[in-house]
Amino acid sequence: MVEQKLRELLLPVLDIDSIDEISPDASLVSDLGADSIDFVEIIYLVEKNFGVVLKTSQIIVAGTNPDELFEDERLTAAGADIVSRNLGADSGRYREGMTKIELFRVLSVRDLARVIELKMSEKA
Repeated sequence: MVEQKLRELLLPVLDIDSIDEISPDASLVSDLGADSIDFVEIIYLVEKNFGVVLKTSQIIVAGTNPDELFEDERLTAAGADIVSRNLGADSGRYREGMTKIELFRVLSVRDLARVIELKMSEKA
């Protein structure tokens, strides 16, 4: 399972001792303290272990054209619906008006696992 493997990979990156401390619903940034250097390492580990290439600019949009989601650097209502649907995210986490930085702050472990799964299915 992608989510379980991702949680295991995050342990050393985020300097966490137990997988139990990494809830699938935890935000990588707000809850687990990931920073930009951590994301570089996470993206490398995802590529190495799952065989998919992620770019930080594409993580949130999950295979969708960012131009379809944003207007004036803010998530549109339609964009919020698309991101939530693509990531299977709970209603309300991704909201109209959010910036890309705000989106990254709420990106959860489960959301990232879903992005990886979407990328893997694109390769198949």
